[in-house]
Amino acid sequence: MFDAEDISLTDEGPVLGPGWLHFTSTMILIFGVVFAVKFWREEPRASRIVLAGSLIPGAMTVIQVIRLKRSLGTAELSVNEVIPLGWSGTAVYLRPLRGATVGGIEARLQCDEIVVKGRGNKKKERRAVVLDQPLTPVATPMMEQLRLQIPLRIPATGPPSIDVRDARTEWWVRLRLRMEGCPNTRSSFCIAVLPAVKR
Repeated sequence: MFDAEDISLTDEGPVLGPGWLHFTSTMILIFGVVFAVKFWREEPRASRIVLAGSLIPGAMTVIQVIRLKRSLGTAELSVNEVIPLGWSGTAVYLRPLRGATVGGIEARLQCDEIVVKGRGNKKKERRAVVLDQPLTPVATPMMEQLRLQIPLRIPATGPPSIDVRDARTEWWVRLRLRMEGCPNTRSSFCIAVLPAVKR
């Protein structure tokens, strides 16, 4: 009943690592530009120094992005198209490598629970990880490519809060790659798991 063709899921990142790092560099740049515009006439020298200083984190982020794009291709995860609770199988992770060296891999199966509280304009979405399991990927040696076989087992009962009213769940395979010159490179894939049937 649940046999299906494998599908290829695209990487939902963040490929470049923690989002707060890029957010911080963007905010510093915005602050520098605002300061320079506001005080350019009164303090031109100070404005130039602040503007130049605020460009440094952004420039470093751009350099990292270019470096990653050159050394890493787009990651894909091949997994069964239809996955019921209690399913066991293997997902295949592929990422082209162009000169990058992998130092370590951490993989996890996680289930996020999303609950929307409030009504109208006061709606707020709350998200929490309600199930977190380590995975043990097996690397297959290949030239210019990282290939991992990842054994997956979806618990038959689902997460502890599967029966919470109005809750929505998302299942994720998340990987963190430790790579030389590419710190905190991550991959995230949302997999389609059939919901539990309530009795």
